[in-house]
Amino acid sequence: MSFPSSTTVLVVGAGPAGMACALSLWYSGVKDITIVDAVHQDDHTSRAIVIHAATLEALDTIGCADEIVNRGITTTSIDYFDRNNNLLLGADFNGLIGKTRFPFYILLPQHITEEILGNKLKENGESITAKYVIGADGIHSPIRKECGIAFLDPGSSSGKPDEANSMAQMIIADVTFSEPPPMPKILYGVVSTESFFVCCPLVYPVKNSKDSQGKTVYRLASGVPLSSGAPPSKPSVEYCQDLLEKYGPHSFSRDRKNKNAKTVSVSDVVWSTRFLTRYAVAETFFTYFGGDGPSSGASVCLIGDAAHIHPPAGGQGMNLGLRDAISVGPVIAASLTAGRSQESDEKVRKHMEARRQSALKVIKMTKIMAGAVGMSPAFQAKFAWSPIHIYTIRDWVFWAVSKSQWIRERLAFQFSGLASP
Repeated sequence: MSFPSSTTVLVVGAGPAGMACALSLWYSGVKDITIVDAVHQDDHTSRAIVIHAATLEALDTIGCADEIVNRGITTTSIDYFDRNNNLLLGADFNGLIGKTRFPFYILLPQHITEEILGNKLKENGESITAKYVIGADGIHSPIRKECGIAFLDPGSSSGKPDEANSMAQMIIADVTFSEPPPMPKILYGVVSTESFFVCCPLVYPVKNSKDSQGKTVYRLASGVPLSSGAPPSKPSVEYCQDLLEKYGPHSFSRDRKNKNAKTVSVSDVVWSTRFLTRYAVAETFFTYFGGDGPSSGASVCLIGDAAHIHPPAGGQGMNLGLRDAISVGPVIAASLTAGRSQESDEKVRKHMEARRQSALKVIKMTKIMAGAVGMSPAFQAKFAWSPIHIYTIRDWVFWAVSKSQWIRERLAFQFSGLASP
């Protein structure tokens, strides 16, 4: 494949954020776009599965929302239980009715989202002839590094990461079970004293994964305490089963008597991976490369994981990146229409700074969530004097606040992204 020697907008990275940005530019009238990616399309893995209302609204502007809704699983609550299936905390998305066309969130594997975006790109023409460079090239972004932009934890004055908690390392796996698991909700979250555990059904297994033999595939996500050592790069059936029994609901565990249903065990792993979580945000989302202004250098905008990362609490990561991508298209299009100048680029810079502030808000929210679910040893030590364990107090607080319908709806509003699109 050959590439043009010049282009108006160069998009580096063909993941969800990169493709969404290209579509947004196209719908805004910019046709001279080139997309490059070092990863073959079939090699993409399927980490993200949640698509929230504000993201669906953004996707609607580029003609992708309806197909995503039609192909995904529509869900109206996020609920967290203890291991005995007592509801601790929930978010009710029915409170979004009247505030958005999409009063719910969608469960859809990332590779299907990428397929929908890729098909829409193919419908809209070809890539051709860089005034603007979009860095959508992931956590280890070469674009960000080449521009010399720092990528640090925004909550740490020392520049070092926050102290690790039970979300510091995680595994995710798409599995089949020996029996249909007893699921009180479509997305079933469990918090315990040492970790957390999430289970939900998927529409399809990951592309290029093993054959699921016609069984329903479920996504498992679990924290792995640092004291347990590093998880394997591709967690096995036995490893996933061990996490289920340690941190999952007791109703799933095969080593406990369950009078109301057959015990559940992991029968196969169709795809799995591990990763370390961290918080980081780029020092700026806008800069120049090869010069110090529009007359001498390309304008660089960072979006998606190249701009910000955080643990997957609340399913925010891909959503924030897609909203970065789709929102910047019209702004760049307006700059090109007006004639690229210091003044028009200043509008792009202000937009990217607004996106950075949105990222900081999301990172703050996920830090609070991660801190509540997986408290660090140092935080727990502060309550060593208490006769009641800090996790028991946490569960009481969760239970009490979740009794308020207003709080449940407010949590859903925050998760949806509508509060800070």
